[in-house]
Amino acid sequence: MVQTNPDVYKGKKVIWGGIIISSKNLADKTVIEVLQTPLDRTDMVIDKELSTGRFLVDSSIYLDTFLYKTGKEITVAGIIKGITIQKIGEMDYVYPVLEPLQMRILEPQSEIIYEPHPLWWPYQPYNPYYPYHPYYPYPYYPYYPPR
Repeated sequence: MVQTNPDVYKGKKVIWGGIIISSKNLADKTVIEVLQTPLDRTDMVIDKELSTGRFLVDSSIYLDTFLYKTGKEITVAGIIKGITIQKIGEMDYVYPVLEPLQMRILEPQSEIIYEPHPLWWPYQPYNPYYPYHPYYPYPYYPYYPPR
């Protein structure tokens, strides 16, 4: 929405996040290019494949590009300054530009691998009435039919 109508959103505060594509230190500022991804309720990246575009973080202070390197996850709370047009390959792309108020950098999370339980169970099922039979208060005696 910001790309199509930037004047409406100029000066608004937003929280955006994603994966850092590149970061550059210029003479008077640092520019970070971010691939936007959805965030969960704790403002952390949840799905890397559901991107709605890219945005630029335009910081007036020096940011070390070693800390803000390609592949790390970032969450930025900032003010929309407007848009800028840059090239991606040979195509012109409209980037929304954020002035950061606060940023959080995270290492990419490894994906959770769910493994099925083995078909055998190494322990006996839990019996709260141990050493008695499950039909407590009767002790466990084997049943012998009468002769």
